[in-house]
Amino acid sequence: MVLLHTGKTADDTQVLSAAAPPKRRPPSGNRAVLALTACFVAGLALYWVPLRWVRLDAMNGYGLISVLPVATLIGAAVLVLTFFGTLALNRQRPLLLGVQLVALVVALHGLAPALEELARPPTAWQHLGFVEYITRTGEPHVTLDARYSWPAFFALIGFITRAAGIENIEPLMHWAPVGLELLYLAGYYLILRAMWANWRAKWTAAWLLVTTNWVGQDYFAPQGFAYALYLLLLGLLLNWFLPDPRRRPGGFRRGRLPRWPVRPLTLGERPVGRPGAGERTAVFAIALGLVLVTVAAHQLTPFLMLFAVTALVLAGRCTLRGLPILIGVIAAAWVSYMTRAYWEGQKDSLFSGIGNLLATLRESVSGRIAESGTELAKVQQTRILIAVAVVLLALAGLYRRRRWRFDDRVAMALLATPFLAIALQNYGGEITLRVYFFILPGACLLIAYLFFPTAFTVARPIRAVSAAAVCGLLIAASFLFVRFGNENFERIRPGEVQAFHAMLRHAPSGRINVVWQTGRKGPMGAFPQAPWGLTAQERWDYTELQAPPKPEDISAIVAALKKQPGSFFLTTRSNEAYNRYSFGQSPDYGARLVKALASSPELKPILRHRDADVFALRTPPAGSPPPVPKPVPFDIGTTTWTRVGLLSTLLLVLLLSVREIARIHGRLPKYGQNPVLRGFGYATWPLLALSIFVIFERFHTLGS
Repeated sequence: MVLLHTGKTADDTQVLSAAAPPKRRPPSGNRAVLALTACFVAGLALYWVPLRWVRLDAMNGYGLISVLPVATLIGAAVLVLTFFGTLALNRQRPLLLGVQLVALVVALHGLAPALEELARPPTAWQHLGFVEYITRTGEPHVTLDARYSWPAFFALIGFITRAAGIENIEPLMHWAPVGLELLYLAGYYLILRAMWANWRAKWTAAWLLVTTNWVGQDYFAPQGFAYALYLLLLGLLLNWFLPDPRRRPGGFRRGRLPRWPVRPLTLGERPVGRPGAGERTAVFAIALGLVLVTVAAHQLTPFLMLFAVTALVLAGRCTLRGLPILIGVIAAAWVSYMTRAYWEGQKDSLFSGIGNLLATLRESVSGRIAESGTELAKVQQTRILIAVAVVLLALAGLYRRRRWRFDDRVAMALLATPFLAIALQNYGGEITLRVYFFILPGACLLIAYLFFPTAFTVARPIRAVSAAAVCGLLIAASFLFVRFGNENFERIRPGEVQAFHAMLRHAPSGRINVVWQTGRKGPMGAFPQAPWGLTAQERWDYTELQAPPKPEDISAIVAALKKQPGSFFLTTRSNEAYNRYSFGQSPDYGARLVKALASSPELKPILRHRDADVFALRTPPAGSPPPVPKPVPFDIGTTTWTRVGLLSTLLLVLLLSVREIARIHGRLPKYGQNPVLRGFGYATWPLLALSIFVIFERFHTLGS
């Protein structure tokens, strides 16, 4: 500060300085925050209040979007704009942004649960049957369904509900999408915490994870649970096992070509704190526990975990260099020993999809469109376009971030590694959906970098926020269009649940044979669109019939009912809608079918409901229903080398864990040091080779 000479003394100057009015503080933005909060509340009211008058039965082939009020759509747009308006503020408002993000989760993923009486989709009720059976009998029925070979999710839910004294878990099923999405955000928070990016990019990535996840795997299922564990594992690795940053020195590249100056790249991640060895050992134990639970809960997720962790290690973004081998050994051992009832005798079908990329893509993409009606086909096509757009935007974000000289290896690994799953198996024609599901953590981060590529905060990013808001409006609109496009046949109506209980009442013992119609026989119609298997799963059989061109022709139905005592014919409004929108049946096909069944002298109604109808023969066939087969005791199967393989696998897991703990504590011996620990390292490779040999020997011997 320079004082100019004005003829006044120093004391006069001090008095003038003291009497000078204080400088104005910059505006705090409170008015903008209040305005955004008011708009946010108004958006919530616009979104939720008109839903009271929605009539779900008026849906057409486009699903739930066809009956949503215009005010609800406007409210959704307001929620989107207020979120990005909050991002435009000069400083971060974490409380307001967090409330907006949670409200968006409830608004988008809680839309169907808020409108429908019961949990959706039909598969969730089958999973309820798994929980019921394991809770009732205390063990999985491994020969009844392949998913019993991965029982961790069902056993965990059964244990928690029984310990808490909860008898009806339908509310848990009902709101599972909202709860799982919030769990995804918790795991994703740990991933974002380790990224070297400004706060706007991180909030945008979290927002995108909510709005781009239209896949519908967040219902009551092992996949959604395993996905939450997948994100949590990655978050733990990036927060506790990210290497110390080592700046790449600038200078000149070496080689035969002329040398030129190279600007160093900035790491796209940064370590969070300085955890000690003891803390990291505890986190490693937690991470290993997450791997074990995931391996026992789901078929696909452990291998995607393996791909992602391997990529992080190879990219130099994880110090647990032995963890990929550990995950691979545990996953392979579980498949070999614990799921023998699933793959025994069907080795060809288990491994037929490996390397068959074109057939897998054709079945999971073009096959779904070809087997859909006009309106449903448009929904399927839009889903494909969204998936392609997400990948392209992510690549554009990666390019822009690279222009700013950032090395985002973690985001690239999370984006690229899920595509390896396409080469494994078609996963029932759903593998492309699962791949899209698993690329979202990396893709959302890179799309956020497209708008906010820097690590520092820009004071007034109006252009970037405006572009992100426009993109956000398009993404939210597409979410509402495609997320509930199948709602005609994925919603569960109360009468459909009553239909299965009615059949159980009329057949108190023995097997129950459910006869039903599909528009086209094949793998897409193995079970009816209904809450099948919701209880007493071991008692149900299903007979699939090709629907005739004329619904009045019920001869095939009567013939199927006569084949086995304890048979019922079931038709539900969901199954009729599926046949209509997927296979082109006429809108009145179901009503004409029920009318023909009701007028038949050979049939009697067991249940007549606006949601479902059940019929049985007036004169059932002679005899009693077939007895319920007893479950086969669990057995891992025996071969010449099985016991040796079990022992070698256990020792290998123990040795690998000890080596990683030694690595965490910095005690991994170098050449000539600590011969005991070095002996552990030398023993790892023979044990690994022996374990792999026994796994292949078991597949060859038992799978033939």
